[in-house]
Amino acid sequence: MAKILIHVQHLLGSGHAHRMAAIAAAAAARGHDVTLASGGRPLKLALGEAKLAQLPSLVAADARFKDLRDDQDRPIDAAWRSRRAAATRDLFLRLKPDLLVVELYPFGRSMLTFELEALLDDARGIPVLCSVRDVLQRPAEAAKAAARVAAVSRFDAVLVHGDRDFLPLQASWPETASLGAKLHYTGYVGPAEGAASTARDEVVVSVGGGAAGKELLAATLALAERRANAGEKWRIRVGNATNVPTCANPHIVCEPNQADFADLLRHARLSISQAGYNTCVDLLRARCPAILVPFDAGNEREQTIRAHAFAEAGLAQLCTPATLAAAIDNAQKPRAHNIACEGAAQTAKLFEQWLHPIPLPTGPI
Repeated sequence: MAKILIHVQHLLGSGHAHRMAAIAAAAAARGHDVTLASGGRPLKLALGEAKLAQLPSLVAADARFKDLRDDQDRPIDAAWRSRRAAATRDLFLRLKPDLLVVELYPFGRSMLTFELEALLDDARGIPVLCSVRDVLQRPAEAAKAAARVAAVSRFDAVLVHGDRDFLPLQASWPETASLGAKLHYTGYVGPAEGAASTARDEVVVSVGGGAAGKELLAATLALAERRANAGEKWRIRVGNATNVPTCANPHIVCEPNQADFADLLRHARLSISQAGYNTCVDLLRARCPAILVPFDAGNEREQTIRAHAFAEAGLAQLCTPATLAAAIDNAQKPRAHNIACEGAAQTAKLFEQWLHPIPLPTGPI
């Protein structure tokens, strides 16, 4: 049994934390002692036998990721940064892990350089892996993009939680092609199977766990009110339980997200959502008709790139809130696919290549 420490920071939504929790659970299921260090607001995570270490929490006030707040909604300062760095270092020194996994950095989370560079210094002498999703938000400046790729020299490998044949990392960050054999594709990472859903034949709307879905929520509520009167059944899931709208129409259910979401999609007549990583993985597995309305505020391109890949593969329709009504009328069953979706288990297996003296692969997998 090896000790594995995984560091993750969610700022606006909760997708990063849930993805890494699924990986932590899969590694723990293989007998390892796994700790997930989470730096966002506390969440209920499906960790299996893995343990959670909650760091002093940090959240972004908006999609620009410039206004960063602590757990009391106060702007962070030098004193907060010092406490956060000390908490992370103390955790590492106490656990003495055999493997360190850092999510997104150095491709993102530059606001945590004060913490993560010190953590990487402490981790000299053990394998260190970088974990990233299928699509990254590349800086506009080519020099900055190249510098972040060069910073991967401090890592033993980059685990890409996607399918190279469907959506390679170079599609969003061309300079990553230079990493060659350091890139290892794991397949998409989804949560463990949740509770069974009793709902059937509904239009299922999901606006995720952050504040980014307000426009989509407003558009779908207005459409649901009109179309439900004609007999359509709608179920609107909101990731943040405090933002669930009220609706008197008996054909419309508004509720917070629940553990049966993946099963709910398998029996849905239609899914309407943004194009966040976790939701798209659920759609790959559910194979239900889908409409994607990607979040693109603050120059965000991640969801747009992913949504275009889904649309080009015939897996979903791409639209805006303004064109949503027409897209619903034209919804079609997605094409068949063989995109790799067992990324949590595959990632846990890959960890062991750096935990034991096993020859590394000669190229990306």
